[in-house]
Amino acid sequence: MIDTIHTNTQSITAMYEAFGRGDVPDILSHLSEDITWDVTDEPWTPQEAGVPWLTPRRGREQVAEFFAIVSAWHYERFEVLDMLVSDTQVAAEIRLTAELPNGSRLDEEVIHLWTFGPDGKVTKLRRVLDTAANISAARA
Repeated sequence: MIDTIHTNTQSITAMYEAFGRGDVPDILSHLSEDITWDVTDEPWTPQEAGVPWLTPRRGREQVAEFFAIVSAWHYERFEVLDMLVSDTQVAAEIRLTAELPNGSRLDEEVIHLWTFGPDGKVTKLRRVLDTAANISAARA
């Protein structure tokens, strides 16, 4: 179990470092082919409001579309504050401040909940964030 926790933490750290470099292919290499990204069984307000970066996605190709959107943002801050880990999940507390192409800004703390499959690949991401701020930023 400790080796799995260490490996999962290393994978998440590597993905955030790759994000900082703009290396989307490296990020995608850590994801399972059939990953679910913000897919829920219940309606989620930002999805219903059409926030493009909070659209549910399935599979690496659709997740790459997410990174195409957020790579156009100007990040003043993107910092991993802490991580909580188990043998199958990593929760990362993120602080981000970014200016979006439409001139709006996001300044928030976000929780990323990453779930791993038995092969060590990420099978699911679920984000907990300020839905009102994201809807407002998308509509600006």
